[in-house]
Amino acid sequence: MTTPTPPVPENAGPGSMYAAMLRISAASDSPVGLGFMVTDQLALTCAHVVAKAMGIKDGAPPPEGATVKVDLPLLGAGQGTTASIEQWVPAQASGNGDVAVLRLNSPLPGARPVRLVEAGQVWGHPVRAYGVPVGRPGGVWHSGVLRDRQGNDWLQADLAGDGYRVSPGFSGGPVWDDELAGVVGMMAVAESGEPPVSYLIPTSGLLAAWPGLRELVAPPSPFRGLRPFLEADTAIFHGRRAERDQVAQIVARQRWTTLVGPSGCGKSSLAMAGVAPLRRSAGDTPVVMRPGHHTSPLHALAAALLPLLEPDLSETQRFTKISELASVLAQQGLHEIAPRILELHTADRLLVVVDQFEELLDLLPDAVDEFTHALFGDDTPAAVKVLCTLRADFLEPMLAHPRLGPIVSEHVCALEPMRAEQLHEIITKPVDEIPGVRYQPNLAERILADAGTEPGALPLLGFTLDLLWEGQVKRQDNGVLTHHAYEEIGGVAGALGKYAERAWAENIPAQDEQAATRLLTQLVRVPIGATAPTRRIASRAELGEHEWRIAQRLAATRLLVLTAGEGHETVELAHEALITSWDRLNHQIVADRSFLDWRESLRHDLDRWQRSERVLDLLPTPTALVVAGQWLPEHARDLSEAERDYLDRGRVYRRRQTRRRRAGFTALVIVVVAALVLGSLFAYAQQQSTKHQAEANSRALAQASQDNADYDPALSIMTALAAYQTSPTHEARNQLLRQYLEHSHSGRVLSGLSGKIAAFHTSRDGNVVLAATDLDRATLFVHAATGTVRSEPVAVGHYAAYTLVSPDGKRAAFVEDDGTAGWFDVNPDAAQPAGPIHLLPKVTGLVQAEPFTDAAVAMSADGRLIAVHTDGHLAWWDLQTGTIAGSVPEPANTNIGLWIGPDDRTLLVTTLDSQGLNGVTGLVAVDMATGRTRTVVAPATHQHFLVSGDRSGVAVCQEQGDGSSVLLRLERVSDGAAEGIPSRLQSSSCTHLLAIDATGRRVVLNDTALTLVDLDDGTSVSSAASVPRDQSYTSDLISTGGKLLLAGQGDAKITYTALNTSPQGDVVSDQRLTDGGNKVITLLHGGSLQLRLAGADDRLLAEAPGPQSPWWDLASHNQLRLSRDRGLVADQENVNVVSVHETSTLRLTTRITTAMPPTSDHAGDLDPKNHFNYFFDWTGNLVTVSGMQVQQWDARTGRQLARLDLGALLRAAGDVVSDVLDGSDPGVGVYPGANLVWLTYRGDPVVRIVDLATGRTVTTVRTVADAGSLSFDPSGRYFALLRQSSILELWQRDPPLRELGPLHSVSDASRSPAVGGFLDGNGHYLVAANDAIRIYQIGQQAPMDSYEFGHPDGSQQQNPYVFRDFSPDGTTVVYAEGDGIGGAGIGGPLTLDPAVWERDLCRIIGYRTFTADEQASLPATIPTQKVCPATG
Repeated sequence: MTTPTPPVPENAGPGSMYAAMLRISAASDSPVGLGFMVTDQLALTCAHVVAKAMGIKDGAPPPEGATVKVDLPLLGAGQGTTASIEQWVPAQASGNGDVAVLRLNSPLPGARPVRLVEAGQVWGHPVRAYGVPVGRPGGVWHSGVLRDRQGNDWLQADLAGDGYRVSPGFSGGPVWDDELAGVVGMMAVAESGEPPVSYLIPTSGLLAAWPGLRELVAPPSPFRGLRPFLEADTAIFHGRRAERDQVAQIVARQRWTTLVGPSGCGKSSLAMAGVAPLRRSAGDTPVVMRPGHHTSPLHALAAALLPLLEPDLSETQRFTKISELASVLAQQGLHEIAPRILELHTADRLLVVVDQFEELLDLLPDAVDEFTHALFGDDTPAAVKVLCTLRADFLEPMLAHPRLGPIVSEHVCALEPMRAEQLHEIITKPVDEIPGVRYQPNLAERILADAGTEPGALPLLGFTLDLLWEGQVKRQDNGVLTHHAYEEIGGVAGALGKYAERAWAENIPAQDEQAATRLLTQLVRVPIGATAPTRRIASRAELGEHEWRIAQRLAATRLLVLTAGEGHETVELAHEALITSWDRLNHQIVADRSFLDWRESLRHDLDRWQRSERVLDLLPTPTALVVAGQWLPEHARDLSEAERDYLDRGRVYRRRQTRRRRAGFTALVIVVVAALVLGSLFAYAQQQSTKHQAEANSRALAQASQDNADYDPALSIMTALAAYQTSPTHEARNQLLRQYLEHSHSGRVLSGLSGKIAAFHTSRDGNVVLAATDLDRATLFVHAATGTVRSEPVAVGHYAAYTLVSPDGKRAAFVEDDGTAGWFDVNPDAAQPAGPIHLLPKVTGLVQAEPFTDAAVAMSADGRLIAVHTDGHLAWWDLQTGTIAGSVPEPANTNIGLWIGPDDRTLLVTTLDSQGLNGVTGLVAVDMATGRTRTVVAPATHQHFLVSGDRSGVAVCQEQGDGSSVLLRLERVSDGAAEGIPSRLQSSSCTHLLAIDATGRRVVLNDTALTLVDLDDGTSVSSAASVPRDQSYTSDLISTGGKLLLAGQGDAKITYTALNTSPQGDVVSDQRLTDGGNKVITLLHGGSLQLRLAGADDRLLAEAPGPQSPWWDLASHNQLRLSRDRGLVADQENVNVVSVHETSTLRLTTRITTAMPPTSDHAGDLDPKNHFNYFFDWTGNLVTVSGMQVQQWDARTGRQLARLDLGALLRAAGDVVSDVLDGSDPGVGVYPGANLVWLTYRGDPVVRIVDLATGRTVTTVRTVADAGSLSFDPSGRYFALLRQSSILELWQRDPPLRELGPLHSVSDASRSPAVGGFLDGNGHYLVAANDAIRIYQIGQQAPMDSYEFGHPDGSQQQNPYVFRDFSPDGTTVVYAEGDGIGGAGIGGPLTLDPAVWERDLCRIIGYRTFTADEQASLPATIPTQKVCPATG
């Protein structure tokens, strides 16, 4: 007879009951009922089942020490055990109770708990239950339908269909709800008659019977907060499947792999919960270590390996054995240990995951050498693979390290921040996998939107989700994660900071605050050359006992992490995210920034001294000791014992030096010199103290500017100006730059309103603005377009639905949502520009526009009349008489648009067609005296229009049948006659018609670009970057000082965008600087070239037409090439045609037809442009490269000077070269010297310097096998090398030696155009990439200077800026927002001069000054309220 195979239990779903179901038997082994596991050791059943099993009376308590027999009936015959009674709640007369909690006395193999669900409305839910009635020892299943609760809180269940009814033997069993996918209660009672009804104790009743059960059965959080996911968490690790598979494959092939990514992108979790489990399933044995968590990294490695060698050691034995194993590793490395581990675990490979690899940079050289020898030594077995995780901002110093650089560069794997769809999976999948838990509708999408996709979003998101889970699932909220709870914890942006501050308040009393603040200072550092602080591991030895006790308290709140090993205890911040998200810590860092910078330089000097075997001359200098003296009185306890010892040794040594020098001088000279020195040092110390304070204030102001950027942009700009003027720190300059980049395209920025802007309107010249917010506040701005901006609050009674300003700006008005209105006169030069408010009678049934449009109400040209929509009527006020002057019935099918005609006797009203379809279709004029109507614009579908500012004309937009173009025309309002010339434009919809000027002659469309159209001659005047469509804009263009401005509003600001009124041509494809950066050559999408001044005055100097039919999409390629003297520019016109122009005039000098590039290769590439290149050589001749054919041309005559077959050259040198390319063309570029070029070829580390005139290799340079492109400095002593993985390095030419790199600023730029080049022959190199410009000096690891661009407003791109060129002296760059492909994006030449940024930003904010309240709110004192000159 074959024994049936027991079913395999599921982890989720009804099958999960198989491993949870207990059969409870009497002493005679006959089953009496059921129970079910709710934890690994506890089970629930009915109290009456226990009583029956023990043969005692119902309701009588079981004897002390009593047990019952239990087994797992659904997992087949097997071992049973006994269970004792943990909790006893007998049945009550009210119907409550009848619950017993059992504790297993020994484990049951295969037993697993089942998920309890607290259900709300369950009517009609299908359920299933299992029972062991008499005569059915194998059990039966019941299928039922839930109804509702009874008066005694039992839940009714009816029999479904003709199945088995509930009977004795079902009691105590779990009831599974198929719809909620969980256990909703315990079967307790069944009726014996008809209908076959049973009753269960719902989950809420079970939990009420024993409240302590709630904590035990609440599902653990599937989120890890600030902690990384570990290998045990692999089942709940989501979002990185593709990266996990990719890295796991790389690790299997490579000896050493370095996983590099920005802080907060999930490197550690990917390595430990993604790659490690996958490699284990492939036969590897993974082990994880952190270098900084033990007394040395070698001890950390030993602590990680020891459990694999001796898993049964006690804790005390382990401490002893770790030191012994560390000694073995120091002597032998992994040579003998690794094979032993592989044999013990039957594994193919040992995978060592080194988390936080950057911690090695803080360690002494001997410790690093010892560790790298053990793990990365030559005798390390090939079966040992190493995966390191490294923060991206430590890549440069790591690569520059003499021992760690070769390890990291072995194979770098870049990890990008998570995309939106990955974050969505992280948010939703863990919840979806847990029965009975769900998000409220739209909450997951809201959390995703709040999180964004910035690199630091992941830890904040994880912490928020963990906090949300903890607050909701454990608070009896029926397993629903709610919007209210999300808001209560502060959302993604505020959850961590709010929690940290609450934890601080609850655990740090006032008497401990000083010590706790010192502790925080010990846990952060600012690496030299870095702009952002990072966390630091502090040992217990360097902290006082008081501070250590505080650290233990904060560790209990999860803000800090304690680590202990072999007597070495450490503490660190739980995550880098705390530095930016916790205001207290962030402000402390700003306040201590100068000290942190000094302490880091001290540690650098200490490290250099220790590396040099403690050379006396590297002890602190006298000046350094004086500077140290400023910090020691307040911060001596913030220094380690080694740092204080280093300073003490310096003092002793310098005193000895001083004594020796004194012997040669007279007493008088000694006194004089000492006085001078001490006086100078005292003055220096005072000067340094003042300087440090100014720098700290500057950084605090820069941070305040960043904090205000979204809420009050003008205040943010002023604060950035104040920060830079206080002290030109790196942070202040970068914040000033970011403000300039954000607002340089704006004519003006107005902000400072209380609340979210709901409505605004301007005068025709833009100098008067009235804006209202959702907090029932209104503000009047004067001199808003020219002069010094002033503002004044205006008292409104209710929510102002509309604001109005007369064309001449002398009168302003508002209409409130309840139908009341008011107006006042405006005198911009008065002390109080807003005159007294005159209230107007209330109209009933005011119709409001959704969303806001300024065309929904109307003011007459003279400011006397205001017209509005009411229910079924058009009504108007006369402001002079203060009355409702009249009303007329609305025309049929009226829409919201409304204007008062130029004669003040007609109203212009938009209409819909009779079916109300396709939006605005017509315009009628209504006689205000008679109500008669006249058609102005005939109804038509897919039509939109705007009425001119003087209301005399209407611009009509009609969508064309091709679906991709629109036709614009101008008509007179008075008689409908056509004016000007119609214009046909590429646009998908007439809804993109945005604004119109006073005459109607010029209109603006906002589609893929912001296009200004002249309807006088039917031409497009200019194109610029499109403005955001989620903002509102006034339909009337502002005209002031010969300029046209578009006024728009965001939540917190009103902006004026200047429109270029001179012809500017097409979309920009590429740009290059000439004349020392003073002029710019632009290649337009259509192929034409333009020469313009670089700067605000960008007038056109010259133009050259492009080819009639560009052979590919020119907008997708950067293809302008300049000669070394920037006198000639080359441009590819066709597949093998290059034109050359003079840069000063754009005169064509020659057009060259080259050899045809190949059209295919082994990789299947059919695009010839991928096999064609061109550039100017050192002497100004043009060099073209078509596959393997190199040709040299006279750039002025077009005469061919030389031709070289690279295939023949390489074959002659012994290389195996195919006649058909394999997808990797040879690299060819300019080399200093006449007729010389460099040549690289696939996999060959030798760079050949070739003379084109002779076709011979004149010299070689040995670099790396994956060299892609090179750039030599003018002296030929240095060169930049771009490897095929987009990693940039700086090398010395003779002998070949990598001096610097890889430069992190380029390694991430493979998807975004970047530029770089030498500025001179002295090793200065500029690279512009990845939203930053950095200037390096060969021989120095950190950049000499850098400009951090940040992210433009609202951008979620990883690299939102691209770079195209820079001037020879590096003072001007050409940049663009977006991907730099095809769009008319914001950008162009940018002068790297803060004085220019200050001047323009002052103009943009209207030369505003701080108000007293604004100045008082600043985090640091500034000398004056005035940061801008008095006038423009």
